[in-house]
Amino acid sequence: MRPSEHPRIAVIADAHFHDPYADYGFPGIVQGGRRLTFRLLADTARSTRVFNESYFALHHALDEIAKSGIRHVVLLGDYSDDGQVETVKGVKRVLDGYAAQYGMRFYATVGNHDIFGAAGRHRAKRFMNEDGGYSVVSSDPQVRDRGARSIIASEHMYCQGYPDGLAAMVDFGFFPQPEDLHWETPFGTDGDPAARLYDVHSPDGKITRSLMDASYLIEPFPGVWLLMIDANVFVPVDGIVPDETGDLADSTSAGWNAMLTHKPFILGWMKDVSARARRLGKTLLAFSHYPVLDPLDGTLDDEVALLGRTGMSERIPVEAVGEALIKAGVDVHFSGHLHVNDTARYRSGDRFLINVAMPSLVAFPGAYKVITIGEHHLDIETVGIEAMPLNPELRRTYDREIVPSGLDAGRMLEVSDYGGFLFEHLGHLVGRRFLKREWPIDIAALVRSLDLADLAALALMDKPVATDDTAGAVSAARDDRVLQGRLAARLKAAGARPQLLRGISAMDFLADWYRLRMGSDLALDWITPERMALYRAVGRLYAEGTWAIANAAQARFALIFRIFEKCASGLPSGNFRIDRTTGVIGSSDPIGNLRLEGLGTS
Repeated sequence: MRPSEHPRIAVIADAHFHDPYADYGFPGIVQGGRRLTFRLLADTARSTRVFNESYFALHHALDEIAKSGIRHVVLLGDYSDDGQVETVKGVKRVLDGYAAQYGMRFYATVGNHDIFGAAGRHRAKRFMNEDGGYSVVSSDPQVRDRGARSIIASEHMYCQGYPDGLAAMVDFGFFPQPEDLHWETPFGTDGDPAARLYDVHSPDGKITRSLMDASYLIEPFPGVWLLMIDANVFVPVDGIVPDETGDLADSTSAGWNAMLTHKPFILGWMKDVSARARRLGKTLLAFSHYPVLDPLDGTLDDEVALLGRTGMSERIPVEAVGEALIKAGVDVHFSGHLHVNDTARYRSGDRFLINVAMPSLVAFPGAYKVITIGEHHLDIETVGIEAMPLNPELRRTYDREIVPSGLDAGRMLEVSDYGGFLFEHLGHLVGRRFLKREWPIDIAALVRSLDLADLAALALMDKPVATDDTAGAVSAARDDRVLQGRLAARLKAAGARPQLLRGISAMDFLADWYRLRMGSDLALDWITPERMALYRAVGRLYAEGTWAIANAAQARFALIFRIFEKCASGLPSGNFRIDRTTGVIGSSDPIGNLRLEGLGTS
């Protein structure tokens, strides 16, 4: 089969599916004649993902994929909410339905939310009651919550380990099927879990565990190999006996950094697979839940200088990961996990590695990607699901919760479509989560009190200003005619109207900062060109300044604007083409016109 004739492949990452119509061992609420188990809006309002909407988002994405004639779908990990037995069964029900109706095939890899170690672990979630309060459903009968109306123990909430957690997913790539043209694992062609074990050691070397690895290579149609890597890494904890609570470290922040240490056999297998692919003329595509390159446009050092080590920065792969994959012969890898839409590239000599970071279906910007395989290139299309209407049942249910609780949901419930909901959700998280958990208290206070005009004036102050003195300095600057005159002239020269800055709060800017950080090219569909021009004009004021004191307010806001600019000017991440012979990445418009790097691409 010639490359131009290869079927297209859709890729969905981080669906985090929760089935509000499933049986979690909890009576739930009755609405429209149906019994529903709804997660609290309060939990969504402080989480990096939305919950109840995931059911409709996955169906909407698969409906669109089916309408476009695509029959091959990769699920790039975190296909379930949190690996609960009933939830994973719900994923299977959905996938089985599309397989039966449309002849779809699914190829999944596991994420950190789908499965845990060898024995699994307990999960506990809050579900809404008829009166708007909540009950807790937990697989651990010892869980306590003073605010809950009741606590219900249910084995349906348990997250299983390897191999039990794969039992519902046997038809979706993890085990060989009769229609596969080729299927293998790092250990051979035997799909039996007992034949797929490897040893992993505790840091002190005193404890060794044998765990299953769920990686596999599959040829779903002639000429294309999908290399599906299980990059979950569970490491024994020093001093804790196997099978006791806490005996294995969580894989969330481990990813490929830990793969180099604890699963080196995977890299050897990948090298062998890539060599065979070249020899046999196969197109090889690699997938895992975790990124192999920094998907944040090279902003890690700036972020650490600004915020210290955060949960996000802890998950960024080190440069050695890129080197290792290049040595293994991999040139293109697709990842999820961070819910970031981005494209990253690493070069080593005349070789390159490209990581295509996938957005989630349940976080801004909400999208999946489609791969079209060419002779020496890949065309990547990013398809948003923002037009999906919000389910009216959800709004009615949220009203039940909001009235008695007085929950502040921001503007999330003032929109009618899913894209607007995710847009407002991320903006709401800035004040509800990020500023509280990750940002220094002094900078967070300034963000809550200043506007964009204040930040622009601060950039023009000749002397470094201590953060504690910034509010006073900015207040005085508002009446400083000389400084305001200089500011107006600089902004006018940059094509920005100074009067517009007063209408944009620093909180508004930071919300768009996060949207651009998470969405890259896709965020530009939501942030107007006029507002982007204002942000960039103020950013240039900071870029042109020099402050000897690194902890000065100007130096710290300069980092914020520098990160913003890097996110705005990275490699194409919406619709683009990867040249697999040179590593050149060109962006393409909706009708397929290609613009190469350095020739006007953002």
